[in-house]
Amino acid sequence: MDGRRHGRDLREFARGGAIGLISSIVAAASGFLLTIVVARTLGAAEAGVFFVVVALFTIVAEIAELGADTGLVRTAARLRALGRGDELRRLMAVAHLPVVVVGVLCSVATYVAAPWIADRFADPAQADTAVTLLRIAAPFLGLMALTRVALGGTRGLGSVTAYSLINNVLLPGARPLLVGLVFVFGVGTVGVMVAWTAPVAASFIAAVVVLWRMVPRAARESGQGDVTVADSASQRSAGREFWAFSGARGVAAAVEIALVWANVPLVAMLVSSEEAGVYATANRFVSTGTLVLQAARIAIAPQVAAMLARNERGRAGHLNSLATRWVVLASWPIYLVLACFGPFLLVLFGEEFTGGAVALAVLAGSMLLALSAGNVQTVLLMGGKSFWSLANKSVALTVNIALTFLLVPPFGISGAAAAWAVAMLIDTVAAALQVRYLLGLRLDVRRVAVSGLWALVWFGVTGVGLRALFGTSALVFAVYIAVACSGYAATLWRLRHSLGGAEFLGAVRNRGAGEKSARQGESA
Repeated sequence: MDGRRHGRDLREFARGGAIGLISSIVAAASGFLLTIVVARTLGAAEAGVFFVVVALFTIVAEIAELGADTGLVRTAARLRALGRGDELRRLMAVAHLPVVVVGVLCSVATYVAAPWIADRFADPAQADTAVTLLRIAAPFLGLMALTRVALGGTRGLGSVTAYSLINNVLLPGARPLLVGLVFVFGVGTVGVMVAWTAPVAASFIAAVVVLWRMVPRAARESGQGDVTVADSASQRSAGREFWAFSGARGVAAAVEIALVWANVPLVAMLVSSEEAGVYATANRFVSTGTLVLQAARIAIAPQVAAMLARNERGRAGHLNSLATRWVVLASWPIYLVLACFGPFLLVLFGEEFTGGAVALAVLAGSMLLALSAGNVQTVLLMGGKSFWSLANKSVALTVNIALTFLLVPPFGISGAAAAWAVAMLIDTVAAALQVRYLLGLRLDVRRVAVSGLWALVWFGVTGVGLRALFGTSALVFAVYIAVACSGYAATLWRLRHSLGGAEFLGAVRNRGAGEKSARQGESA
C-alpha cells in the first residue's frame, strides 16, 4: 500500500509539475519580454512610473483577494479528501461574495485617490502620467482579485491545467503582444497601460466559466453529488473556519506582495522614477527565475492539503523534499547566471539599465538561499497556519521598510536590494523552522545540498572564472552558457538515479498507465 501511495503521489506531482512548469516558462518568458518592450518603448523614467503603478496595482489587488484564493485551494482540497463534496457550492459563494464587495471599493478608492498617490510616488514631472495610469488600471482591480480567487477554486478542485492556462499563459502571454502593438503604432505610456490591463477581463471571464463548470462535477466525483445540503450549523461553522484561515492569509498575502513590490515605489519616493525603473527591471529578472518554484507550488499545494487533512505527515514531507530538490536543480542555475553576468543581461533593456547589476547580483544571491527551502510557505499554509505566515511576513516587511529607508539614501538601489534580501531570508528561515519543528515535516537536507552543489560548480565557479578572466561580452557569455549547460546536463544524467530523476521522468511518461493500475488496485 505504501509503495502504491508513493507512486500515486509521484505521478500526481509529476503531472501537475510538468503542466505547471511548461505554463510557468511561458509566463516567465512573457514577463521578461514585456519588461524588454516596456523598457525599450518608454525609457527608464516613464518605465519607472509604469512599474510603480503596476506595483501598487498588484499590492491592492492582492489585498482585495482577502486570502480567499489560498483559502479555496486548501478548503476545497480538504472537502474533497474528506468526502464533503455537498459543501463545495456554498463554499464558492462564501469565498467570492466578500471579494466582490471589497474589489469594487478598492477600484473606486484607487480612482478617486489617484492624484494623492501620484504626488507621493512619482516625480513632479511624471505626476500627471501617473494619475492617468492609475485611473486606467483602477476598474480592473476588482476583476483581478476575483480572477485569482476563481483560479484558486479550480486548483482546490484538482485542475492544475485550468489555473496554468489562464493565469500563466492567457494573462501574461497576451500582455507583451498587445504592448508590442502599442510600440508599433506609437501610442505611448497610456497605450502600454491599456494593453497591460485589458487581458485581465478575458482572464476573469475564462476563470469564472471554468470554475462554474467544475463545481458540480467535483461534488459528484467526491461521492456527494446527490446530497442537497449539510445542516445549517455545520455550514456556518465551515464558513467561519474558511474565513478564519483566509482572513489571516489575506493580510499575510498583502504583506507578502508588499514585500515583493514595495521597494519599487519606495525607491521612486527616496531617489527618482528613473532609478525605480532600473530597480524594477532587475527585480523582474528575479521574478522570472521563480518559474520552477511556482510550478511545484501549483502541483503540490492541493496534494499537501489533502495529506495533512488525513494526518499523513510522512507522505507530505516526502513529497515536499522531492519537490524541493527539483526546485533547486532547475532554479539555482538561473540565479547563478543572473549573479555572474548581470551587466551583460541588463544591456538587453538599454544602456541606462546597466546600473542595476549590483542590485541584481544581491537579489539573485538571496534567492539561492530562499529556494533551498523549497515551497515551505505553501506547506505552512496548507497546514492551516495562516497566522504563523502572517507573523513571519509582518516581521519581514517591517525589516525591509526600515532597512530600505536606512540603506537607499547612501547606497541607492543596491541598498534596496540588500534590504529586500535580508527580509526575504528572515521570512524563509522562520517558515522553514515552523514546518520542521511545529508541523513535523522533515526536509531531506543532504540531497537538497547535493543538488545545489553541482549547480554551484558548473554555473557559479565557471561563471566567476570566465568573467574574471575575459569580462562579460556576448562571446564570453555564449561560451559560459555552452560549457555550464553541457557540463551540468552530463552530471545530472550520470546522477539521475541518486537524484530521483529517472523515477520522476518515468512518472511523467507513464502517468496514464500508472493511474489506471492504481485505480485497478484500489478497486480490487
